[in-house]
Amino acid sequence: DILIDHNYKPWLLEVNASPSLTANTVQDYDMKFGMLDDVMTVLDMEKYLTGNELQIGGFDLLYRDGLRYGPPDGSVHTSYLGCANNRLTQLQRLAKARSWEMTHKQQRPDGSPPPPP
Repeated sequence: DILIDHNYKPWLLEVNASPSLTANTVQDYDMKFGMLDDVMTVLDMEKYLTGNELQIGGFDLLYRDGLRYGPPDGSVHTSYLGCANNRLTQLQRLAKARSWEMTHKQQRPDGSPPPPP
């Protein structure tokens, strides 16, 4: 568990040696499955990500290369921390972009589609 202070500095509170991933309710399952899915998306084993994303699944970029990222100017909140997250919408957008990229990489130089398998 971590705590993030007003300067976005993380403070380690505790480390769970064997965290429970057993789900007792549908909501518990959805939360834990979503967390594991987001962690795997962040790890990017398939190399889908460009490195320029501001959001990946349920995780928002807060800090990179000395720059702090947050909600747009004029927002009620000064941070994304604790805000509702549009994780499913963002993952659908990422999957759609990846699908488009994969489809266009498979085209021939003359623009025609590849032959069927």
